[in-house]
Order: sequence, then C-alpha cells, then structure tokens
Amino acid sequence: MQTTYSGRTHSSTSALSKSARNQSASKLALRSAVGIVLFLSTVPIIYLFIRAAQKPFGQTIDLLFREKTSRVLGTTAILVLAVVVLTLLIGVTLASALHFIRLPFRSLLIIPTVLPLAIPSYVFTYTWIAFIPGFSGTFAAIFILTLSTLPYVILATLAGLRSVDESQIEVARSLGLTNTEIFLRVVLPQIKGYISAGVLLTALYTLSDFGAVSLLNVESLTVTIQNLYRASYDRGAAAVIALVLIAFSTIVVIIDDRVKNRAKAGEAVKAPTSKKVFIESKGTRFFTLLLLAVLFILSIVIPFIVLITRFLDNRVAINWPDLLSASLSTLLVAAIGAMIALVLAAPLGILLSGRSDKFTRFAQRIITIGHGLPGVVVGLALVSVGSKLGVIYQSIFFLGFAYALLFLAKLVASINASLARVPSGIKDVATSLGANPWAIIKKVVAPIAAPGISLGTILVFLTAMKELPVTLMLRPTGFETLATEIWSSAAINRFNEAAPYALILVLIAALPTFLISRPDKADRMFANESMGSEK
Repeated sequence: MQTTYSGRTHSSTSALSKSARNQSASKLALRSAVGIVLFLSTVPIIYLFIRAAQKPFGQTIDLLFREKTSRVLGTTAILVLAVVVLTLLIGVTLASALHFIRLPFRSLLIIPTVLPLAIPSYVFTYTWIAFIPGFSGTFAAIFILTLSTLPYVILATLAGLRSVDESQIEVARSLGLTNTEIFLRVVLPQIKGYISAGVLLTALYTLSDFGAVSLLNVESLTVTIQNLYRASYDRGAAAVIALVLIAFSTIVVIIDDRVKNRAKAGEAVKAPTSKKVFIESKGTRFFTLLLLAVLFILSIVIPFIVLITRFLDNRVAINWPDLLSASLSTLLVAAIGAMIALVLAAPLGILLSGRSDKFTRFAQRIITIGHGLPGVVVGLALVSVGSKLGVIYQSIFFLGFAYALLFLAKLVASINASLARVPSGIKDVATSLGANPWAIIKKVVAPIAAPGISLGTILVFLTAMKELPVTLMLRPTGFETLATEIWSSAAINRFNEAAPYALILVLIAALPTFLISRPDKADRMFANESMGSEK
C-alpha cells in the first residue's frame, strides 16, 4: 500500500517537473522572440547613432549650433506647443460636452470628431491650399495639424470620462459645487492620464509630420532631414538631425509617462451609480452644437467640397488603370504591413497575457518610445540597411516591414488594452482546473481579446495607407500608391490631377476609421482605451 502511494507521488512529481520544464522552455522561447522584435524595433536608432558617429565631431557641433538648426528647432517647438495647447483646449471641451451635456443624437455627433482620422494631413493641406490660394506658413501648419490630431484628444478624453466615478460627481453637486469646480476638482484628476495619452499622440504626430509642413513651406525637423537625405553626399548630417528629432520625441514620451504615473497613483475605484446626470443648460447645448458644426465644416465639409469640385473640374483625362493600380497597391502593401505588425506584436502580446515583470514592462516601454520615430527617420535608416539586403530591398515586403516597424506600438497598445479586458479570475480558474498556459491563451484569453486585436490590426492598416515619407523612400521602382500619386501632383500645384487619388484614399480610409472608433458599441472603443492603456 505504501509502495503504491510512493509510486503515485513520484509519478505526480515527475509530471509537475515536466510541466514546469515545458513552461520554462516556452517562456524562454517567448522572451527570445520578444528580444528579436526589440532588436528590429531599435535598428533605426542604432543605424542613426552609427551614421552620426561617422561625422567628424567638429562638424557635428557646427551643424547642431548653426543658426539654421536653431531656427528649425524653434519652428518645430512652436508647432508642437501650439498644436498641443489647441487640441487640449478644444478636444477636452468637446469631449466633456459630448459626455455630460444632453444632446440630440449624441452617438451620431461623435462621428464628425472621428472622421478627420481618415484624412491624411497632406490631403487636408492640399484641399486648403486649393480652397485658399497662398495658404502657407507656420499658422497654416498649426491650423492643419490641429484639425488632423484633434480626434486623438477627443477620443482619449471620452474613454477617460467613461471611467469616471459618477457617484463622486453626484456628491460634489450635493455640496453645491459648480460644474466648472466639479470638472477641475473631481473629473480632471481621474482622466488626466487619458488626456495625456491623447496629447502624446498629438505631439508625436506633429513632430513626425512631413507632408503638411512641406506643402506649407514650413521648415521643420522632418523637412530638414528629408532635404539632407536627398543631398546624398551628406547622410551623416541627416542622421544627426534625426537624432535631435528622436530626442524631442523621447522628451515627450517621458513627460507623458510621468503624468500617467501621477494619475495612476491617485486613481480611485469606480463605484456603481444608478443613473447619469446630464447638464440641461440650453446655452451650453447651443454652444456645443455650434462648436461641433464649425469643426465639421472645417475638417469635413470644406475638404470634401474641394475634392469633389476639383474632381469634377479636372480637364485632364483620368487614367483609370493608374488609379485602380494605385488603389490596389495601397491596399496590398498596407495589408502586408498590418500582418507583419501582428506577427511581431504576438510574442509580446502573449507575455502581456500573463503576469507582468520587469522584462515585459521594459519591452513595452521600448516599443512605445519607438512610436515616436517619424516615418522620415525610419525610412532614412532602412534605406541604408535595406540597400545591403539584395533583392529584398525596394520590394513590397520590405515596404510592408517598414510600415510594421513604424506602427508596431499602435498594435501593442491595442493588444494590451484588449488583454486588460480579460478578467484575471477566469485565468486563475482555468489554471486551477489544470489548464496549461497555452491552453489558457487559446481557449480563454484569445476569444475575449480577439475582437480588440483585430481592430488594432485594422488601425495599423489604416495608418499605413496614409503613410508618405517611408513610401517615398522605400517603394519599389515604378510602384505607386495613392499617397505618392497625391504627393507627386500636389507638390507641383496640380490639384485637379491629385483630386481623384485623394478622394479615393479618403473614401477607402473612412470605413476602417469608423470601425475603430464606432461610438454605438462599447467594445469598439478599444482604440480609445489603448490610448490610455499605459495609464
């Protein structure tokens, strides 16, 4: 009897030991895969440091401290600061109004604030230059970039407002606080992490924009890098300025991280509340509807009217085969980029589905910092690296790979937000029933997180369709996308010829834009949550 018991005990111990070894091997394989992804993500930065180091130190100092560099830095800083302040004020105001004020068709009113995501900044610029001849300069760039980035702050703030403890608002009202006092003292402390996430995207977008500032004759850091890149005799100078741009982006990410850490330290547990109390003021309602109408006219109506008018007035015969080819090429390479991004993000996503540790947090932070890399910087690095890869260079696959590196952080953030939806209790129950980690991921985590991950992939697909600098640098010879066709015509003021390509691009991008931010489905708001997933 004793022997039988000992035998069973030995068998159970062996099984547990084998299971532990399998788990350890799986975790090692995952960490190795994540390590490879991290290396690929940092290739552009590594290249820039190597390239910049090849430039004589004295020349580097002269380049950094010359008057033109100071002027470009000042212009870029003004752009970022102005756009951040405007989007912060307008975005938080509109999001708060949409959340707290009783408005007719509230869900539909969110749509005009979302649709600008479907319009690339260079298309916005093209339409406004066509609408107002002579439209250019720093103020024009601030205007365009504010319209382009406003949805980030609005959506992120709305996501934060949905997490606010309504019972605290009711208590504050019972104590006689005004609506303004309630917002500043009760609501704002609970949502500032989300707002910071939206502002982060706004700042990084403004730093990385190339199309709008180039068309508007504003010499920002991205334009300077592109100009130095074209002067192929001095790629080292382009690398030095690119590192300055990365330093700017890193500072923005660090500031955002500190704001979120403070917000996390002060967040409270949300208590259930019986009902939502709306603001009924007619004056406030009128002001909100007026502000929404102005935004709708500036960001949607005028661009579409210009596109349609230019399309109809185009006296040059439309080359329909070229238009179809550019459309299919855009969809193909964007889809390849989204699929590669999904493959690269999967290992980190699997790690995120388990218990967080220092390595996982470090990997996520590195990839988030990579989100601050502008397309022109990634393109500059991959041009040099890719030129040594033979047939892979200037292939559709390599262009898709560049998209994946550029937008990987978006998908990782979406995966993180989706995994956060999976209750830890369900995973604990599955573990107690003897399920191994792979079975838990397959049968428990994946079904719950899959919709959000799918929409995250769509987000990468949407962004890749609009990408310009990387496409200009890495596209195969003779390969044209809608973005490059728009650019080649708009850059020489042939607005009528650019109109068909711009109109098709906006119409194609409108559907995924609606899907990733659909206001009538709570589970479609993963994009908003991913903006605040680091909170």
